Amino acid sequence: MKILVTGGAGYIGSVMTRMLLERGYKVVCLDRFFFGKESLNEVFSNPNFKWVKDDIRWFDPIILKDVDAVVDLASLSNDPSGELNPSKTYDINYLGRVRVAKLSKEYGVRRYVLASTCSVYGFQEEILDENSPTNPLTTYAKSNVLAEKDVLLLADEKFTVTVLRQATVYGLSPRMRFDLAINGMVLG
Repeated sequence: MKILVTGGAGYIGSVMTRMLLERGYKVVCLDRFFFGKESLNEVFSNPNFKWVKDDIRWFDPIILKDVDAVVDLASLSNDPSGELNPSKTYDINYLGRVRVAKLSKEYGVRRYVLASTCSVYGFQEEILDENSPTNPLTTYAKSNVLAEKDVLLLADEKFTVTVLRQATVYGLSPRMRFDLAINGMVLG
């Protein structure tokens, strides 16, 4: 099985890439490598690993040829960074990710996983689940809601779409994020 991981050199992606390779999958990592390639140093020599330095907004879709599943992790990854440039956040987190999903379907990929965020719920009083109404308050959250809606519309019997509304992810990664409070506390 061949899996494309967008954002494969990032905080979650660099861990996921290793786990997939350890389980015998072929992995294609699509990443801009904005923070460098060091997070993947130990997998570059793996014959089942291929990397592509590009951006989800304009990559050549030929890399989707013979891909069975896409895990779409590429994004501006939190509320504060999303507010630095709202237009770019919209372009990447919404339009770019919808582009990945549409091209995946066009190229016959069977499964698409979108890493979204629990920020889509905003601030609410009651206990929430996946059926709770969204209440996005930031550009980051709003762009994720839009992406979710559009990629879910692509689902059919030949194209399975899964959306993961993650809370703050924490822990060790080859591409550590010390902007996350929990990681900063552990470091300190």
